[in-house]
Amino acid sequence: MKRVAPLFVLSASVLWGSMGIVTRYVASLGFSTRQTAAVRICSAALVLVLYLLITDRQKFHIEKNDLKWFLGTGFGSLFVNNLAYAATVQMASLSVAVVLLYTAPFFVLVLSVVLFRETLTLRKVAALLLAFTGCILVVGLSGANLGEKPVLTLFLGLCTGLAYALYSIIGKFLVGRYESMTVTVYTFIFAASGTFLISDPGDTFCIIAEHIKEMPIVIVGSVITLAMPYVLYSLGLRYMESSRASIIASFEVVAASLFGVIFFHERLDFLNLAGIVCVIAALILLQVNSEKNIENN
Repeated sequence: MKRVAPLFVLSASVLWGSMGIVTRYVASLGFSTRQTAAVRICSAALVLVLYLLITDRQKFHIEKNDLKWFLGTGFGSLFVNNLAYAATVQMASLSVAVVLLYTAPFFVLVLSVVLFRETLTLRKVAALLLAFTGCILVVGLSGANLGEKPVLTLFLGLCTGLAYALYSIIGKFLVGRYESMTVTVYTFIFAASGTFLISDPGDTFCIIAEHIKEMPIVIVGSVITLAMPYVLYSLGLRYMESSRASIIASFEVVAASLFGVIFFHERLDFLNLAGIVCVIAALILLQVNSEKNIENN
């Protein structure tokens, strides 16, 4: 499983990268930014819960002492990440929001070294810098704008990165005790309850009623681009270092750009392409290191 773990994480990043397609579709139905996040997360949570009720209810069993860790992945990571990211996008340019989001691998690397005693290697640092540089080039910062409150924007943006990173840290602990599906389900249950409360539920249900025929597409899209990647990422996290998983997940930016080209006819310039090359080079660098470690074990 150690050999295929990076493929699980890479697959998760590709599915996360397609999230924009579903998000734009949901938003086009008239939902606000918070409502869009709530509809997507609640839809994914509902399907995950129903799936476990039908297939294996034993996976709902968790120790009471671990409840705080699930609250951490649900509220501390998924909920805060979505809320802070939505606020950052409203205050600054999208490119700034994405770059600040992908400070997450830096947080993961530092916390992994401190908490899990991961080895800080030159190869890992080089891959991290390559991936981050690639993300900057892919999204581009030519139209960078921190808004009218730059300090608050930076704070919120860094909160998105830290919240995103927390899943790799807390999740690493949980996947050692529970199956990836259990970790994902409880993460979504807590995140869904939080996003639902701040989404103006009455108005949200009114919009849902008006577009009831479109809801199956919304639900399926939310499962594919939100629930499934978390299951895959959790599975990969079980068999690899948190820092490596977080860096590999940076491929989401590349995937999102490619989906933009395919579905929305967006264009990539030379710097965007250079960024894609940087991210791919980072993944290759990490994988070479991984193969050597597997052979030595």
